[in-house]
Amino acid sequence: MSIRDGIGCSLPEEYRILPHCIEFRIPGFEKQYSPGVETLATRNRRTDEWFDWLVTELRSARGRRYLPVCRMSDGEFLFALGEQKADMRLPMTQQVRINLALRIRSLTARPFNAGAVDHYHSGSYTREEWRDGQRRYGAMIRAISEKGILALHLSHGAVPFHEHFFPALGAWLGQHRIHLTDRNYVPFYFVYACLTGPRRKELLSGSRILVINGYGEPKRQRVTDSLMREGAQSVVWRTISSDRSLYDSVDTSGLKGQVDIALVGAGIGKPNILLQLEPLGIPCIDAGFVFEVWADPSNATKRAFCQPDAPCP
Repeated sequence: MSIRDGIGCSLPEEYRILPHCIEFRIPGFEKQYSPGVETLATRNRRTDEWFDWLVTELRSARGRRYLPVCRMSDGEFLFALGEQKADMRLPMTQQVRINLALRIRSLTARPFNAGAVDHYHSGSYTREEWRDGQRRYGAMIRAISEKGILALHLSHGAVPFHEHFFPALGAWLGQHRIHLTDRNYVPFYFVYACLTGPRRKELLSGSRILVINGYGEPKRQRVTDSLMREGAQSVVWRTISSDRSLYDSVDTSGLKGQVDIALVGAGIGKPNILLQLEPLGIPCIDAGFVFEVWADPSNATKRAFCQPDAPCP
């Protein structure tokens, strides 16, 4: 795999909030992205080696030390930063139309509702709760960056998607003294690939797994069955709300020393849940949409890096 550092980078300078722009691929998922897709990085490196580092870190921490992993993509960016101006790569007429709509929406006291594929939902908060959450979010994300890993969606291609958040994100990270380094930042999609790709059994097989999620039956049982098929030694559940995790508390009594890894599905409020799990001293992975794949394998086609190029053993 080659390294292409900034050569033909599709991002405007204002969007390059990290110093390097490198070719983005994940072993076992090479067909997922076409040539030209890149990710921002703290240094020039091979993404296959970067991915290997993450799997190794999680595997070595299993059952031994607290290592929270928190993903942030467009939903989290919107929650933390608010709406941002249209992507400057769009045609000017489209930019004007989008920015005018943003201006009109800014005059209304709208709640925050984060939806995704089909029935998947990641948060519902009043306007006041949204403002309160924004005040708290920076400190929580900084704590996770100091104790674990942020999986930020800084990969990008030629077609605009979420990159218009990048300038505000860079300023927000600086404002909250969140410093991205080789040891606390990985690409967002690495997490999906860790849990669904060829190396997933290194984390799941033989593990006593704690699941924290808002699912009810029978979806909960389908997830448990999928994890047991992956070789899990046991699966224990702690239930949270389906869309209010920013204000949820998790009862971890009796779990210390009884679980090796935690898999969290908590939507926008994930930092609140991840930080509560520190006393367990185990890796705590924000798995997000992967739960939908475990509940129904056909969902693997709805997100990138949830279905490897070849069937896994």
